[in-house]
Amino acid sequence: MSYLIPRLEFAAQSLFKKQSYCPHCHSKSLENIAKKYLVINIKKCNNCYLNFTDPIYKPLLVANLYKQLYTAEGSTTCTPNSEQLNDLIDNCFRSSDKFFGERIQSIKSQCNGNKILELGSSWGYFLYQAKQQGFDVTGVEISKPRREFGINNLKVNIVDSFNKLDNDNFDLFYTAHTLEHFVDLSTIFKEIHRVLKDKGQLLIEVPNFNFAELGKKVLSTVGAVHPIGFSNQFFQENLPKYGFKILGFYDSWNCFPKHQVDKSSTENIILLAEKNVNQK
Repeated sequence: MSYLIPRLEFAAQSLFKKQSYCPHCHSKSLENIAKKYLVINIKKCNNCYLNFTDPIYKPLLVANLYKQLYTAEGSTTCTPNSEQLNDLIDNCFRSSDKFFGERIQSIKSQCNGNKILELGSSWGYFLYQAKQQGFDVTGVEISKPRREFGINNLKVNIVDSFNKLDNDNFDLFYTAHTLEHFVDLSTIFKEIHRVLKDKGQLLIEVPNFNFAELGKKVLSTVGAVHPIGFSNQFFQENLPKYGFKILGFYDSWNCFPKHQVDKSSTENIILLAEKNVNQK
């Protein structure tokens, strides 16, 4: 039932609400590229090439159930109990789906400093492991229960908004499977640029919504929980406008950072970019 009610509300919204402008650039030059469940339109912005659902789901009557839509992500959103957490810490998160030790080693080989900002930190598992490897870490997480769990149990610094962050302060901005949850992208890349040092790096992972090349199978990656669908083209066209130079795309974390590709062709887009010096 916790799944059904929000999805019914989303379907109902599709009958009465329309997303008439792009949630990134606010252009009204849009085209329908697909339909999901017969009632949900998938649109593409002809100005910035962002893909998104029409409508973009905004919980109303069942706002308190919206969090239930995330339960499929398991330990990303469900915090461990004391015994589970102790086991994770004792084993350095190995043999769990939240082990990022090898990824952090790869990031360490590429990063020019030790100050990491993570967007979408959940309960702090990535931050904790990065801290154990010598990074000075900060996270941004809007969920108060998960934010407080990380602060209290993993002793990592997590804030609730970009307003708590200083300008030109971080060497690396890292975010994985978070941007596709946004309902408004109009300010996020400006904020990322603001908090990064000159030549600071931006490392992004999102689901790959390249409908033209990957076809209908990518429709499973957008919906009520993931209203945004990113393509390589979106980043190639827009990141330079925000003062970023793309350094490379990658097909998997096993390829990062040595084996770049012209564009990600697998289920996820992984990209590394650099903040241009003095470009504001």
